[in-house]
Amino acid sequence: MKGFGLVVFLLVLYADTITLEDLRWKHRVLFVFPPEEQPDSFFWEVSDSLLVSFSERDLLYFVFEDSVLSNSDYTFEPLYREFLRKKYVLGSKDLCWVLIGKDGGSKMRREGSLPDWDELFGVIDAMPMRVREMGRMVGS
Repeated sequence: MKGFGLVVFLLVLYADTITLEDLRWKHRVLFVFPPEEQPDSFFWEVSDSLLVSFSERDLLYFVFEDSVLSNSDYTFEPLYREFLRKKYVLGSKDLCWVLIGKDGGSKMRREGSLPDWDELFGVIDAMPMRVREMGRMVGS
């Protein structure tokens, strides 16, 4: 019976948080992990035109600083943020970012610099699901 109480407590504790699985098939995700050595040297700014490009591609970004910066209202529980950092940063001390597809798989990963938006959007726009989405937009 003690185990049941723990399960109920954990369900209540994490009921309002999301995981990557919650975004699967709904959004592409860009995780940005600032450098550990000099976090003050990191600066993230997104223009309005870039936000439009993100929206067209169902792309959510999450910048994992002391708090999470995002173009969405979603947030991750602190332990889950640490899990994501370990899973995708792979021990790097440099800036690191990872593109996750709608299927939940890692599609692109880079270290040392912010994304080249043309390259990133090119990768997204070549994805089969995105090609179908663009076809539907043209047909509308």
